[in-house]
Amino acid sequence: MTKILLIEDNADHAELIERSLKKGFGAIRLKVAASAEEAYDTLDGKKFDLILSDYYLPGVDGDEHIRQLNLRAPRVPVVIITGQGDEKIAARSIQSGAEDYIVKTREALEVLPTILKRALVKHRSHQSKKQKEIRQHLDDHEEKVKKVLGEVEKIGRRMRTLKRKRSGNGSAEHQDSGTLENLARQVDSLKKFVKGFFKK
Repeated sequence: MTKILLIEDNADHAELIERSLKKGFGAIRLKVAASAEEAYDTLDGKKFDLILSDYYLPGVDGDEHIRQLNLRAPRVPVVIITGQGDEKIAARSIQSGAEDYIVKTREALEVLPTILKRALVKHRSHQSKKQKEIRQHLDDHEEKVKKVLGEVEKIGRRMRTLKRKRSGNGSAEHQDSGTLENLARQVDSLKKFVKGFFKK
């Protein structure tokens, strides 16, 4: 069952949209919020599969409203529907985080369920791609961390070896100068590597 939050301050429009959704979606659980504030309170306590919202709501800027919806429900696609739209508003809505933008017309209401289903599929595809990118990013960092830890362990073993030699031979300091220089070079190399790692 698809759970949808409809944010619409016009009761007649809300009823028309609800009829369209129930006809095209079949089994849905629809919650209607008549204001942005009511929608935000609802999102604080419930989870939805999709948010369908009017762009023009009392007391709130449309673009800021979309950002607030994304902030409160970052994994839920937001589709904007309005009766006073144009290409500029549509572009701003998408830039603010909306998945799609629909102008209220009779034709749009008839195909609204199809548009919303498409938005759900598109959003899930984006989420899956993001998750793969995050996993790849973490894997790459894990390999770098392992390399750093390996180098640190090598240096630690050499330092322990030097300490044992010095404890057993008082003149070992002169003999081990070459080893110490090599160790210093490794430390410098490790520092550069770590700096490069954290810059990325």
